[in-house]
Amino acid sequence: MSPTEPPLSPLVTHQPLARKWRPRSFPALIGQEPVVRALQNALRKNQLHPVLLFSGTRGVGKTTLGRLVAKALNCEQGVTPEPCGVCAHCREIDAGSFPDFLEIDAASRTRVEETRELLANVPYLPTRGRFRVYLIDEVHMLSAHSFNALLKTLEEPPPHVYFLLATTEPEKVPPTIQSRALRFALRRVPADRIAGHLAEVVRAEGVDADPLVLDLLAGAAGGSVRDALSLLDLALSYGGGCIREKDVVEILGTLGPEQLDALVGAVLERDPVRLGALLETLHALEPDYAGILEAMGRRFVDLAARLEWGAGLRVRAGEMARWEDLLKRVDPLDLQLDYEIVRRGLEEIRVIDDPRMTFDMTCIRLLSFRPASSGRPPGPVSPPPRERAPAPDIPAAGSTDPSPIGSALALSPENWPLYVSRLTLGGAARQVLNQSVCRKFTNGELVLGLPLGMEALLTEQLKGRIEAALQETQGEAVKVLFESGLGEGPTPARHEEALLEVKRQQAQKTLEQDPGVQKLFAAGFVIQPGSVTGDGADAEADHE
Repeated sequence: MSPTEPPLSPLVTHQPLARKWRPRSFPALIGQEPVVRALQNALRKNQLHPVLLFSGTRGVGKTTLGRLVAKALNCEQGVTPEPCGVCAHCREIDAGSFPDFLEIDAASRTRVEETRELLANVPYLPTRGRFRVYLIDEVHMLSAHSFNALLKTLEEPPPHVYFLLATTEPEKVPPTIQSRALRFALRRVPADRIAGHLAEVVRAEGVDADPLVLDLLAGAAGGSVRDALSLLDLALSYGGGCIREKDVVEILGTLGPEQLDALVGAVLERDPVRLGALLETLHALEPDYAGILEAMGRRFVDLAARLEWGAGLRVRAGEMARWEDLLKRVDPLDLQLDYEIVRRGLEEIRVIDDPRMTFDMTCIRLLSFRPASSGRPPGPVSPPPRERAPAPDIPAAGSTDPSPIGSALALSPENWPLYVSRLTLGGAARQVLNQSVCRKFTNGELVLGLPLGMEALLTEQLKGRIEAALQETQGEAVKVLFESGLGEGPTPARHEEALLEVKRQQAQKTLEQDPGVQKLFAAGFVIQPGSVTGDGADAEADHE
């Protein structure tokens, strides 16, 4: 090398985020609080089982828990539920260099000879630590002979030895092994917990990231904290140290929040033109179609939860008003059917070679199918005012037949049961109105009485859906006030029960007049009480 050339810089090895941010203490392990609590209580009372089996999907903390238990048993401060993490023993266990902590990969040591070699050292006392700890990862990969060799040792291990077994497939661990161990099933970490953890990581790393972008990474991790950190590492590398939404979308092959919102919005509004344009753009990206369907399914569930009990909705702040307005005009039955269609599409996309074809057909089904009891025809949720169909005609109070087309029914306490029966509402909003009594309606203000305690179930979203349905029928804004106590007047539910009872009596009377039935009466047969129902249909028509 020429003297004028600069010296070569020493090689700097990058430490992956998954290793850098591996939990070093029990409180740092997220999403596994029940397991941590049980282990800490056992350590606090010095009653830790000598054989522990940790099961769970990848990246949820199985081997991390094994290291934490080894530190708790061998910390220089004594057996403790909170190892110090700074003594020589704790630091060597973290570094994987402690002689009395053996981390064994069962996938590469499947033969019985290797297992016997391992067990030959079990009787010997630890060299430096208080206990010798064996952590066997992916224990289900051991051969049947290896498991048999372990049986006796696991049943009566020496007092100075602990066995920690970890597996992603506990069903492949023989029952004879499981019966000798105390099993802890580690859960998949919820996406919101992972997103919060990623936010702490990027903050500590000095990187700016939109929370919704972190949500994308957390959702793609499938409950694995390690996978989420690896994806975060990939996003940082792809973006040159920055985390940008478009980069994350390209890496995951999925949709960004704005694109997903546009796709779901086009489906809910039953807008084929807009959906077709979105699909053309989508196909040009060659995305992960199964991942997009999963994201759509999650969004349908989030929207349904928002409608039914007011759950939070993770959307951009500027988009919240649009979603709230849309939810006032969406039937919960539509969301349930949309979710089922997406779930069916996911099943098909995994067995059909052409995912794009399955994705397109799923979108066509989302536009075409509506719930049978929804009461809405296929088409846009909110058509322009000039194209909106007139409010359906409502039968007069006390009548069991629909009113002729063109008749009108005033919104009043007397007509309330029939009025409610013609509203295009479902889910919790329909249930609330079915149990209500109309007290008065004056100057656009409707006062409804509810059973005691039921008004506590009302949410602003549910009230908004009721007012939107009333406005659609009345043609003007209607403000609804709810009061506790039913008071005087019929509820739609009781009115419906009365109508069904009338139809049941009509059906039984028609049946009793039938000549064939009368012959059965003459032979001693009787009609069992309560066995005749009208089924909500015309009894005479059914009989004919």
